[in-house]
Amino acid sequence: MEYQTQPLTKNFDFHYPPINKNSSFSINMHVLPDEMQFKILSHLQTDDMVRCQSVCRNWQSGIKSWASRPPLDYTPQPKKPLYFMFNSEVPYATYAFNSDKEKWIPFDILNYDEESPIPMLESTLFSQYNLYISASRGLVCFMDARSQDKGFIFNPILKNRIKLLPKAPDGIAHHCAITLSTDVSSRKYVVAMVKSYQVETINFKLQYYVDIHLYKSQTSSWVNLHTEKLVAWRGGDADACAICNDRLYVIANFPWVVGGTEPVHEIVAYDLSQASQKKSLARTKVTIPCPLTCVRLQNLNGKLIMVGGIPKKGTMILDTVAIWELCGKNLKEITRAPDDVISRFRKRLIDPTFIASGCGDMVFIQAYTSRALISYDMCSNAWKTINKAPFPLLDDNSHYFSGFCFEPLLDIVP
Repeated sequence: MEYQTQPLTKNFDFHYPPINKNSSFSINMHVLPDEMQFKILSHLQTDDMVRCQSVCRNWQSGIKSWASRPPLDYTPQPKKPLYFMFNSEVPYATYAFNSDKEKWIPFDILNYDEESPIPMLESTLFSQYNLYISASRGLVCFMDARSQDKGFIFNPILKNRIKLLPKAPDGIAHHCAITLSTDVSSRKYVVAMVKSYQVETINFKLQYYVDIHLYKSQTSSWVNLHTEKLVAWRGGDADACAICNDRLYVIANFPWVVGGTEPVHEIVAYDLSQASQKKSLARTKVTIPCPLTCVRLQNLNGKLIMVGGIPKKGTMILDTVAIWELCGKNLKEITRAPDDVISRFRKRLIDPTFIASGCGDMVFIQAYTSRALISYDMCSNAWKTINKAPFPLLDDNSHYFSGFCFEPLLDIVP
């Protein structure tokens, strides 16, 4: 039996094979049961899934539709995380590092109707300073850093998004951090936001009001969990908080005395399982064992992981990067980046701060001012320098880069 082929276009329509052998036809996956469609898709490699959505509108909408109704007996196939990197000058030139194949793949964040799933990416002021980003499992939360109330939850593989309802106006905080926590089994998520407002200075000590807000997907609304006035410290910025085992951990900067030099970091915690926490945040602190240039928190497989930059003695110049795990009320150092890995990373590092993002057993560390990216695999205890992302016509140290790590999942939608 001979058939004619028909080229694929954006509006290509899939239909049933005709009886007339002289007519053209294409394979229609919609004739298969939903369970079979989903199992076929779940076995695709991540980059193949991305390509499938680029075939036409029908395939893109079909994959979204299948993902929204997985079979009851569906078991996700384990996939290594992707690291998504973007640039402040060319927001539509985006790449993702595939940990399975250890290579960069073009990763289009646009839908076929050319509408950006993250409207903040369309801004001419787009950079890591204008976005708060937090990822958990297959979802990513973007929050506009300028307004601190416009946010979206987004599945980068399916390109599905929902807009977070804005919370009650409470002003622009001097410092703000967000974190996303996703429960894949229940397909629910929460977003925590920690805002610090400088109010006054007494005896050369800064004072801040610290607010903790929580957004729940079940109610689609924000609640104010905690407000406290604290002396000589404040909450951190960007990704300086994480949710782990129903506790919100926040990086606190001490003492922030006017005229002081080295900032001192500690971790404070808020119990999300309780209706309210009467204990002061300052009484929950966990001491960080040494001065750090910057601190990042991650929840990896139910463990609170801290990534910090250790400075050279007597300076705030980055010497190496270390990783700790919270065990009870103490931090246990797991590893430090070896000299051959950190030396190449430092060469491209202008600012002593960096991005740290991870999921599963992988941690990725990226420089803000270059495409320099290193990773650490907690299973194999191996550090690795990753080749630069192939951004076109861009030089390091003259552009701002940002990124995040996420797990490519089909069965979790906002």
